[in-house]
Amino acid sequence: MRNGSSLLLFLVFFLATCAEAHDGPFLRLSIGSGYYAEDSGLHESGFTTPAKNHAIGWGFHHKFALQISDFGGLIKKSVGECHYINLDALGLGLTYRMPLHMSVTLSGGQSTVTFTRNWWENTSGDKDTGYAMNVSVDKEWPLSQRWGAGIGSHGFLLKTNGSDYEFIQVGITGTITYYFTPMR
Repeated sequence: MRNGSSLLLFLVFFLATCAEAHDGPFLRLSIGSGYYAEDSGLHESGFTTPAKNHAIGWGFHHKFALQISDFGGLIKKSVGECHYINLDALGLGLTYRMPLHMSVTLSGGQSTVTFTRNWWENTSGDKDTGYAMNVSVDKEWPLSQRWGAGIGSHGFLLKTNGSDYEFIQVGITGTITYYFTPMR
């Protein structure tokens, strides 16, 4: 077991030092679907469509990126007079880019849970704020010097302060990224 751990550590170190990625500003749009569970207030689970995991940020040192993250999902669920639950979070994130155009992102920020009558409304029902944490793993394929397309998986925890809702969501998203600085 000890040799296996040493080999794994060496492999991770070797792969991490060979990473190449874009430096400079970027915009990433990610839309997909997810599965949620809520155990503290509603005691429900089901699908979120759409699930989102957007970011605007800045890559540096060919391995890292700082970003503003916008993640969440929309749940079609009747609660009282409301028919939708909007999960939304905005925060800061750090991305570590690995070889083969893969990346891992950790984000944290403020969350909002809104109960609405229609999916396009944002203020028609009850609303509560709290905190959220997100972890995502993405694979990207370069399309040109400025564009990339990919697929990613994410998981997030969203907890409210006043009503004590706690949502957990996992999902898969399709990703389009625009890099303002072209790849060399």
